Amino acid sequence: MEQIKGRMTVKNGKTAKKMAAKIPIALLLAALIALTTAFNGYAVGGNFALGGRLRDRILNAGAGLRAAITQSLNAGAASAGPAQPTTLERMYGTLEDSTRGHEAIRARIRGNTLTIEAYVNFKGAYNTLLEGKTYAALARQGMMLWAGSYAGSEYDFEPGMAFDVIVNIHDIYNSIGARESQNYFDFVCLTKTGRSFTFYGVGYYNRELLGTYSGAIPDRSYTNGSIVMHSGINSKYSANQYTKVSAHEFGHVLGLGDAYGKGLASTPECPEGKKHVDGDMMFTSGQVTPNNIEMFLEAYTTGRYQAYVDSGLPEVKSRVIRSY
Repeated sequence: MEQIKGRMTVKNGKTAKKMAAKIPIALLLAALIALTTAFNGYAVGGNFALGGRLRDRILNAGAGLRAAITQSLNAGAASAGPAQPTTLERMYGTLEDSTRGHEAIRARIRGNTLTIEAYVNFKGAYNTLLEGKTYAALARQGMMLWAGSYAGSEYDFEPGMAFDVIVNIHDIYNSIGARESQNYFDFVCLTKTGRSFTFYGVGYYNRELLGTYSGAIPDRSYTNGSIVMHSGINSKYSANQYTKVSAHEFGHVLGLGDAYGKGLASTPECPEGKKHVDGDMMFTSGQVTPNNIEMFLEAYTTGRYQAYVDSGLPEVKSRVIRSY
């Protein structure tokens, strides 16, 4: 198991109940201010006359009461502290309601940290070396490209919002050492060239079925959600290309569709770039973007495949894409 850790955010300890308890007191104090102000005005300019000393005492008492009330209100506002910042946990909860405990992809949120647990079973030629690393090592490296620090924007989450993603890889080989009642998605390493793919019907996604023979495709050549990784398309991949393509295919396991081949224009939310270098991970196998993470969370909490465009059912554009 490999792990990348980011920073953790500690939440403010104030509770909504404490804040709510202060509201009636604030309203009562405000009413007292209004009452003393009205009485003072009436004492000075009303329809009856008070003796000078008595009137002055009443006015001074009213002024003192207003000052005490104002000081109390200010102290209450200061103790309440600043407005609570938006966090992943405030937006999505802990994800416990969307997790059963046996899925090949599980996630949890604490504060501003998202942790993804990936259970993968390597099969095929996973020990083949490429530039000194095995296919399995390069694949793990690719999947862990989804870990890191991210920032929200006008399109994703909230502007200026900072959060971290941790990816934990739980890998086994040829199903040896599998945990009881735990699903694993297969990562099949091939030495022949061809187009790599993730095995489930486009538009159909069910995280609970990853690693099983259930799903939309009746073909039982591979389990649902298997990554079938070729050594290249027309020629062999470099180590960097193998890593980036592995990261792209892992995006499909997380519930995201392809952005390339859809006629999309590059946007800040879903940028096109140089293949295997930059641009959206699902566009050019470049880099994981905040929108990729937002689409994963949408897939996780709704159980729905996240497409970049509407191309007819079952491929429906994700509602978290906002730039087009």
